[in-house]
Amino acid sequence: IDDYEHFLGELRKVLKHVYRVLVPGGRLVCGVGDVCVSRRQFGRHLVFPLHSDISVICRKIGFDNLNPIIWHKIANASFEVENGSKFLGKPYEPNAIIKNDIEFILMQRKPGGYRKPTDEQRQLSRIDKKDFGEWFSQIWTIPGASTKNHPAPFPLELAMRLVRMFSFHGDTVLDPFCGSGTTLVAALRNNRNGIGIEIDHDYCGMAAKSLKAECGDLFRTTNLAFEKTVREPGNTVRLREDPTLCRPPRPSKAIL
Repeated sequence: IDDYEHFLGELRKVLKHVYRVLVPGGRLVCGVGDVCVSRRQFGRHLVFPLHSDISVICRKIGFDNLNPIIWHKIANASFEVENGSKFLGKPYEPNAIIKNDIEFILMQRKPGGYRKPTDEQRQLSRIDKKDFGEWFSQIWTIPGASTKNHPAPFPLELAMRLVRMFSFHGDTVLDPFCGSGTTLVAALRNNRNGIGIEIDHDYCGMAAKSLKAECGDLFRTTNLAFEKTVREPGNTVRLREDPTLCRPPRPSKAIL
């Protein structure tokens, strides 16, 4: 979506539904980078504060805003300098533009109580002391993922941390912007149920491929369902199985 304000309006609709389906005390975790616009593109250099605008939207919906995590994407720094040098200004002179190599992992909580997991869930969801100290700090330094197949990739390591930090064993994790399925793979590996929503059919195919590969020997005990929305007469929307995603992967040809 090219128009920033229109994008925020569409995002607001999604976040309202997220709020609706979250359990009381449940968390919304949103990874977002601010939108940097070059002088060539916009007539002047400026940054749209997307993380701030999303936080305001969430507060107006009813979420409680919590401390965010700042993700320093170390692997992307050289790429951004190399490919964005035209808008960084003249080298070594004042008033150059600061590199955009962080994202905000916003934390929002639905009010109405605190989670009450069972003793078994607590035991199975424990995080060891070393990881707990590292994960619950406010600045993370994790390499960014490749942008080859998706313009806004999410490293699996980052998704694995967040799934374990803010859900319990057996919980259901929803990703309304599923993309290539990284969050669902993290949920599967950590014994959580996962629901992913994605409007791009190509990304749906990538997610399905990743999940099928992840299941492997676990396939007999893992229930994978790939469905698409279908609008029927009377403007009713229903879910139906998507046969293009449910097919098993084709066997690779042997090279003799």
